Amino acid sequence: MSDDKKSPAYNHTEIHHKIEASPKAPGIKAAFRFNHASSPWVRGISSGLSSSLPILIGILFDHLQYGLIASIGGFTYLYTKDEPYAQRAVKLFLALLGVTLCFTLGSLFADVAWMKTSLFGVIGAVSVYVFGALKIPGPSAMFFVLSFAVSTSIPAPNLQAVFLHAGLVFLGGALSWCISMSGWLINPRGPETAAVAKAYRQLASFVGSLGTESFHAEQHKTVVELRAAETAMKQAKINRKKSSFAHRLFLLNQKAEGLFIFVMAAANDFNPAVSKKAQAVIETFASEMATLKKHKKIRDVKEEIEELSIKEELRTLLLDVNAVLQMKELKETEYIQFSQGSVKTRLKSAFHKRSYVLKNALRYGIIMIVAAAVAYTTNIPRSYWIPLTCAGVMLGATVRATVQRGIQRSVGTILGILIGTGILMLEPTGIVIALIVFVLQSTIEIVIVKNYALGTLFITPNALLIAESGHPDKAISYFTSARVIDIVIGSIIGVVGTVLVFKRASSLRLPYLLGDVIRKEGQFLEMLSTEQDEEKIKRERNKLQGELVNLRALYDNVIGEYSKTAVKLEGLWPAVVATQQLGYMLLASFEGYELSETEKRELKETFAQLAAAAEQKRAPKLSNVPTLKHYPIIQGEITALYESLQVEI
Repeated sequence: MSDDKKSPAYNHTEIHHKIEASPKAPGIKAAFRFNHASSPWVRGISSGLSSSLPILIGILFDHLQYGLIASIGGFTYLYTKDEPYAQRAVKLFLALLGVTLCFTLGSLFADVAWMKTSLFGVIGAVSVYVFGALKIPGPSAMFFVLSFAVSTSIPAPNLQAVFLHAGLVFLGGALSWCISMSGWLINPRGPETAAVAKAYRQLASFVGSLGTESFHAEQHKTVVELRAAETAMKQAKINRKKSSFAHRLFLLNQKAEGLFIFVMAAANDFNPAVSKKAQAVIETFASEMATLKKHKKIRDVKEEIEELSIKEELRTLLLDVNAVLQMKELKETEYIQFSQGSVKTRLKSAFHKRSYVLKNALRYGIIMIVAAAVAYTTNIPRSYWIPLTCAGVMLGATVRATVQRGIQRSVGTILGILIGTGILMLEPTGIVIALIVFVLQSTIEIVIVKNYALGTLFITPNALLIAESGHPDKAISYFTSARVIDIVIGSIIGVVGTVLVFKRASSLRLPYLLGDVIRKEGQFLEMLSTEQDEEKIKRERNKLQGELVNLRALYDNVIGEYSKTAVKLEGLWPAVVATQQLGYMLLASFEGYELSETEKRELKETFAQLAAAAEQKRAPKLSNVPTLKHYPIIQGEITALYESLQVEI
């Protein structure tokens, strides 16, 4: 490879960092703890407009019922995240089609109990699978299920009425699409710019953590953010050859990856003073990037960088970033590309018998069918709220999170019923309904990031106001009695079903995924010594990087389970950390490992034993780790992994 593609030379000494204590799962009290997240005012107001404007338009045309139906399409907005507008346009349009399709199916089969029951499961399972396989953040199946559930209670006397209602939902969703995309008119590159700035902010935290117990945690977070920034750049679908601003963002993202590689390779050479100085400069970059716009020249910190007592390689990298921010041309350098693969590839790769995503989707679908079956074999009015509540509860990431959501949903809903009863007793009409929906929906999005229970306090009256306003003679009785029963039953089914079906799902997978990642690290190390195809190396590097991120995510799921196995597997935490550290060191290397045949044979046996030890939860059957005379730092990381596996689980 050319010199441009080589990472900084390794310091041939072992890198030592304190391993922080294993993260602990939050207890039940966490269900009522407030998060220190900033309030998303823009998202809240936009969400409120998406739900209330269709109602207002319906009122203006003297068709309140049509406006209420169209407002269901407004829930499409809730699938908006911080993705680039090109990606957002496609994702929201597909979400809009999904919401419309689910509403149509609910209307068509409203009177066929067995079909309704089955479709609750199918819609839930397919949605969870797609969102899981593509790693799309957001409400997943929730609003597809809601659209289907609500439509089963809205009378549609004939096929013409079914398609009229579906068209109204589509129009309401189209309006929310326009609201979500409106930011493009003001700052078309805002989302990807924010993603790159966030990556630099996290990179600053990583640099500041060198030599501390939080090093490995910050390392993992940094890789996740770099991957998110890389993905944002790809999703933006911008032509950097035709856009100087796009090219500027591309280079900034590339330099962030270069800084990460350098810090990984030279981490042992950083002392606390140097780390803090470098951290301060990178934080300045992040702050300036947050307001970066086309043709805007930001503060020049060249003199500050030159005054720092840091390594020349690091100084050069920081000066390069500063030069990009000053809109100066630089030679491009190839670093790690954290890509995720095509949509088709990701959907296909998650479909196999050992797939956690597939099993999670099937579990979700099965429990949804059970909840729907319970709902439609009772005489509870509007019993679709049972599977709808179950759908929301089961979206917790872990068993503990599901239990917490069940508690939050029940408590928040009961309190929300008091608010809803008061609203319905006032018998709101016309524009007042639209205004109340706007206030409630906006409040939900603003406060739910603080606490889920607080959000459900407003979800219940808002959803039921939309669903029941067409029945003013019965709304209060439905609201005050049946809803409590529905939501408590739905929460219980969601929690019990998750605990029974998925109690040890992550615990059973962790040893095997850990062993698989270790084995892949050995294969990747060997490939670096023989493979000449740079594209193939890049593909394998992407795969390994994804597996390292998944490994930590799975461990976090394990500690969120209620099982003795999960408690025992906390002993694998040092091995998880050591595996990630070794993997990231390998990812940071672009230089060929010239291994002898003896070294290759010994390394192959070593990684096979380490992987087997992880899978069988025992100490490795090795007398020693092979000597890598030219790459002692890699040898040191393998030794650290070997030592971390000296446990019997």
